Amino acid sequence: MSTALIIGAGPNVGLACAEAFSKAGFKIALASRTQKLDPKYRHFAFDALDPDSVPALFEQVSSTLGVPSVVIYNALSHGSTRKDEPFERDLPFVHNSLNINVVSAYAAAHEAVKGFEKLGVSGLGPGGGTFIFTGNILNVSTIPGLMLFGMNKSASAHMIKHLALAVYHDKPYKFYYADERLADGIYIGRHLNGDAHADNYLELAKDPKQRDWNYTFVKGKGYVKFTVPDMLE
Repeated sequence: MSTALIIGAGPNVGLACAEAFSKAGFKIALASRTQKLDPKYRHFAFDALDPDSVPALFEQVSSTLGVPSVVIYNALSHGSTRKDEPFERDLPFVHNSLNINVVSAYAAAHEAVKGFEKLGVSGLGPGGGTFIFTGNILNVSTIPGLMLFGMNKSASAHMIKHLALAVYHDKPYKFYYADERLADGIYIGRHLNGDAHADNYLELAKDPKQRDWNYTFVKGKGYVKFTVPDMLE
């Protein structure tokens, strides 16, 4: 039985993914600061503010439930500002935001790949290894008040693109920057649909082939490729 690790497991996307992957036969590992979900899922205390703790998290999950073949990085720090004050946040906040949105994601991707290598083709199973970063539109468009958030998402989006296209394209590993949109392709904001994420993430995990790394999707439709303006109001 394969293991799915959900980092930043909250009551929306995290819970929906836990339920969907559990029904599909995965052992579920939830990582967050506090246990927020059904105690039937194994919880591991973790704070994405501390990237140095990522290797220990993976070690604990691997020794308890098995090396994860699916890793979902869902932790985030929003960091909005007033529209006319892009530098409103102080440097300690910026450092913390980068740790949560970028540095811990980097460390998690590194540990995920080490796990994929350890599992090998037979251990990964028919779907291969899958790393999914929950993103948004800010890697391709700007929104007033969200400069810092966009900086963070763009950095992690580049990491996903690089891993998918430049390094592991000949391995049974897949990497996705998953971005739910409204039907017209516009930013969905905080109104994420947990079930839509779970359905699409499970589909990506089961498919042995790498799809578009910048995986934009709409509830009820699945993957939809969009062209959006450079700036949204």
